[in-house]
Amino acid sequence: MSMPLYRHTSLAAVAVLVLFVAVISTAVLVAYAANESRNMLNALFVEMSKRDKLQADWGRLVLEHSTWTAHNRIESLAVEHLNMIIPEPGAVRVVTP
Repeated sequence: MSMPLYRHTSLAAVAVLVLFVAVISTAVLVAYAANESRNMLNALFVEMSKRDKLQADWGRLVLEHSTWTAHNRIESLAVEHLNMIIPEPGAVRVVTP
């Protein structure tokens, strides 16, 4: 018993239709994935640029901090603005608990 020809043709048409839908949907998903990948890569480059700017700012702030806290600067400010002096060694008393 063989199947009638129209039955064979109907199964083949359904199979071709299923494969066609699978190929089209796969193509759409590939295009979507490529677009998302491109968008994520662009976002990564933006964030890396922000990171580089923040690292440069951090370096400048560390340098500024070391400049403002230099011992000779603090000593000169203490002498000029607070009229502080460095005591003579004989005038220093050590207190022990």
